Amino acid sequence: MTNTTESKRVKNNNNNGPNLPHLYFQSRTQNNDDVSRDDDDDDSSSLSLSSLPVEVLSNVTSFLDWSDYCRLSCANSMFETIVRDAASHGGRDCQWELVEALLEGKHGLLENPSLAFEYLRELSGLDEKYLESNIHAMFEENEDDDEESSSTNDDDDDDDDDGGDNICSCSMEEKRPQEKDVFPPAMRKLATCYLNASGVEQDNTKGLQWIKAAYTYGNDMDAAHEIATIYEYGKYSVKVDVVLAAKWFLLAAEGGHVEAMAEYGMCCELGCGVDRSDEEALEWYTCAARLGHVTSNFSVGEIFEEARGVPQSDSEAVLWYYKAALMGDDDSKRALFRLNDIARIVLPGFINTLNGKSAGNAQ
Repeated sequence: MTNTTESKRVKNNNNNGPNLPHLYFQSRTQNNDDVSRDDDDDDSSSLSLSSLPVEVLSNVTSFLDWSDYCRLSCANSMFETIVRDAASHGGRDCQWELVEALLEGKHGLLENPSLAFEYLRELSGLDEKYLESNIHAMFEENEDDDEESSSTNDDDDDDDDDGGDNICSCSMEEKRPQEKDVFPPAMRKLATCYLNASGVEQDNTKGLQWIKAAYTYGNDMDAAHEIATIYEYGKYSVKVDVVLAAKWFLLAAEGGHVEAMAEYGMCCELGCGVDRSDEEALEWYTCAARLGHVTSNFSVGEIFEEARGVPQSDSEAVLWYYKAALMGDDDSKRALFRLNDIARIVLPGFINTLNGKSAGNAQ
């Protein structure tokens, strides 16, 4: 489990890494003494460890990292459960650090995705049997995926609409885990394990269920956006469904996910999965643009330049193009030079500003 070639991490005063209760070794040394007296075959290392004062053991282990704890767990029966005990005592942050170390081979540990998977199941705060038995009731669109495409059949559209309603309002509130008990990052990581066969047999259905659980129970908007892209591109053997993709983009956008705002704006602009609407596209592009989304600034400028759902205004267009250009968008720079006559009036000296910005980035 440990990687002896990796240099050990020095723990800092912020109490990061593994740690144990103050009286942890008191009961351990007592139990070990009892075993030693009853077992003549007990090795000398066990006796020497048990003879150390509890205070010394506590101080020494406070400087150890996860790799040291793993070595101790293998070296002496007294420390057999020390890794799990340290993770449990350290709380969620400590457990998450251990999981990442096992998945990525950090903090002196070798990669052990199978063990990480077991910790993730505990850390998620959601029982997998509960998830499997209830997820279909929340997301009926999975059943629709096995039938004729919703985009070519009106009846299927109606079914998908019902599924969309279920996405937004779950009818099992009494059975839902408390938000404080669930940990969405662990759910997302479990999904990754299932989808990529990391530490567990590949199961795309369970992987998708865990991503949806991260959104449903953990209010994880990144999860909602990821689900949308899965339906959009047909990832992990899921049938492409632009209607469901648009619905999940909207859920994520309404939850404040900036990229989802831009994606849903594009859905509205192109009529992809939703009715085409320049007005709604402008609304979502503007929301994303004001939150710093580069290409959305360009899209807003383009809408004003082409008078799609709004009065034509080159002056307004160059203002949005300029914002995107300052963030490095080449299309917006070209648009500004194309509208140079207007831009020089609305934005005096914009060329020098952009050139200065480009020079600064080059340096």
